[in-house]
Amino acid sequence: MVRFVLYADRDEDIGELSGMLQSATRRRGEWALVQSFTGTEALPHFLHFVESNPYLIMVVASFGERGREIAARIRKNNAEARMLWFSGEENSLFSYQVHVNCFGLLPASMETIETALDSCGIFAVNT
Repeated sequence: MVRFVLYADRDEDIGELSGMLQSATRRRGEWALVQSFTGTEALPHFLHFVESNPYLIMVVASFGERGREIAARIRKNNAEARMLWFSGEENSLFSYQVHVNCFGLLPASMETIETALDSCGIFAVNT
């Protein structure tokens, strides 16, 4: 089972990303458990999962300064966290600075989700 903790500013991003993560994980022969959080009031609960938990994949869908803050806090709380960040082009360089596993633009495509999962290195590669 692959465990994702997903934070998004908007409910529609939660629905879309959660569905694509589950589909892409099933195609790889695994099951996905997605815990999702939306909005400002849910952010502390989302960040609680980050601390010292190497088994989760953190997924963020957030734009602008808010997205940068969240990514930086994840990295500060857990330098080893696997992180997928979906945002706008304005955050692409910052994503490199905080060492995300994969950065993608919103709205995300299934191809981007597949690439993001591959970047986490958790699925066996068939050769």
